[in-house]
Amino acid sequence: MADESEAAFNRWLAAALGVDGLTLGTSGAPPFNGASNDTLVVQASWTGSGVLGEVAGSGGFVIRRPPVGASLYQHYDLTAQYATMAALVDTDVPVPPLIGFEADPSVLGSPFYVMGEVAGQAPPDLPPYTEVGWLLPLSVGEQRRLYEASIEMLARVHRLDAAALSLSHLPGGSDGGGLSAQLASVESWYRWAVTGVANPVLDAALAWLLAHQPAASPEGLNWGDARIGNMMYRDLTPVAVLDWEMAAIGPAEVDLGWWLFLNRFHSEGMGNPTLPGFPDDATTVGMWEAAVGRAARDVHYYQVLAGFRFGIIVLRAARRMVDAGQLAPEQSYERVNGATLILADLLGLPTPV
Repeated sequence: MADESEAAFNRWLAAALGVDGLTLGTSGAPPFNGASNDTLVVQASWTGSGVLGEVAGSGGFVIRRPPVGASLYQHYDLTAQYATMAALVDTDVPVPPLIGFEADPSVLGSPFYVMGEVAGQAPPDLPPYTEVGWLLPLSVGEQRRLYEASIEMLARVHRLDAAALSLSHLPGGSDGGGLSAQLASVESWYRWAVTGVANPVLDAALAWLLAHQPAASPEGLNWGDARIGNMMYRDLTPVAVLDWEMAAIGPAEVDLGWWLFLNRFHSEGMGNPTLPGFPDDATTVGMWEAAVGRAARDVHYYQVLAGFRFGIIVLRAARRMVDAGQLAPEQSYERVNGATLILADLLGLPTPV
């Protein structure tokens, strides 16, 4: 932070915590993970009792702001992210401690919200946990324990009574028809994201999704970006569920399909083997069904939906790299990448070239 911003945030955080004598320490970004927002981590110490109930104390805080430069998403709703986590505070789905939301851009140059830092570690994304990081040296049994605990946490999200929570701000949350709303949103997102370069796999996937929309299924809270990289772990157990940018109301299978597709992307899609303790798709679906208490429906459809959505994210990431001079303008990565290769396989399409 610049000195002026740091001073303004110091005052903001002291007021939010209700403490005196607050001093900011080192700041930085979390390692490995995250490309969809601007994240800062700051340390702070203070004197005087406040909402944390301490006469003197210290702790870490995570600041989330909208992304700088070209966004991966067509719409980035910081308010909705914070409201979704706030709705989960009293549930059995753990979210980080929420410190406050600030809509006034005069403090840090844009709206932001602040969470308390959660002790633990998340599997890395870039490079992926199948290639580097703390999951690799775990035993097969330890990897399996972590995976089973993660599926149970995913099921907790899907066992929630969404109607009893304050989620009307989410797509599909006020008027029903969550899947239809999500399909309309993802089509709009794709039309916005494309740059005039032909993308045969994504074009075919969208047409297939619109032509094969499944019958109505039970709807509830969709986490959106459901994967192990968005959980914090201690002792192989999830202690916080993170990153609610894609949250919506819809069939739980939206998340299950995303989970399965991202598992495949982080292994096969990035040229790495699956971790030996992680089960195959059929076993994963069975674990989820046992934890949720019903059979999964139309899983293949929701894997294709996940692949299409993730393909848009990769397309936008490629555009950002072109704009930054990291990829040549005539690059083929927008149409030939781990996401489109897997998506083509799911749909029986020719391998993209």
